[in-house]
Amino acid sequence: MSDGDLFREVDEAIRHERYRLLWAKYGSFVIAFALLIVVVVAGYKGWVYWQKSQADTAGASFTEAVALAESGDKDKAREAFQKLAEDGPSGYATLARFRLAAEDVAAGNTEEAVTAYDAIANDGSVDSILRNEATIQAASLRLPGADYAEMERRLNGLLAADNPWRYSAQDLLGLSAYRLKDIEAAQKHFSALMVDSGTPNNLRERANMMLTLLAGETAASSAGEDKAAGETPAAASSSDATPSEGTPSEEAPAADESASGSAESAPDARGDAADESAETPADSEAESPAN
Repeated sequence: MSDGDLFREVDEAIRHERYRLLWAKYGSFVIAFALLIVVVVAGYKGWVYWQKSQADTAGASFTEAVALAESGDKDKAREAFQKLAEDGPSGYATLARFRLAAEDVAAGNTEEAVTAYDAIANDGSVDSILRNEATIQAASLRLPGADYAEMERRLNGLLAADNPWRYSAQDLLGLSAYRLKDIEAAQKHFSALMVDSGTPNNLRERANMMLTLLAGETAASSAGEDKAAGETPAAASSSDATPSEGTPSEEAPAADESASGSAESAPDARGDAADESAETPADSEAESPAN
């Protein structure tokens, strides 16, 4: 045996001994790590299967509840939606909550529906898109009775340029301002819809219609005020001319006072009529969009 072969055998023996010592020291950790990987993978697969199973079950339950609602069995449908909202996976639970609120609207329970939508809107575990939708739904239900300050409080958070619900929020705020005769605020919101290139066509058309209506009302109101202001001096001039007519007599002072009183009352009556005329188009146009 040559010296080279001897050195190689010694090197191999040293390497084998080194590997044996390393395995003896760290082998248990290697085995544990390998087992951990197996357990994690198996657990993940099991969790995915369980999630899918839960989703399938919840989907079937939701479909059944919808079928019950469409068949007219409202009580059983509500029970099914309620159970799903409480026990179902987050996605189907949220959908069930929306359906419960919609059922309240259909039944005329507006306050309960607003409460349900507000609860969704304030639930941090719900996706922001769905929370914003709930905000819009609640504001729509509150529109006929809420003051403008409440509508602003509800909807101002949706007016950001990157919020897809900003169009509906602007529309609702404009309608609220119009209902409460706040012409300037109404024009601001409807104008914002007109200049936003992303505004949906239906909302753009309504904004254009409302701006035309608001312009007509503003013009009619201004014309009525100008007419009333123009008639008052003319009537006063007529009353000044009355005492100079006729022959003076003992009854002249009384006649002068009577004529003067009649002349002073005449412009007031005409002014009131002008005001009513100016208000009539506004009132009739205000009723038109509401109908």
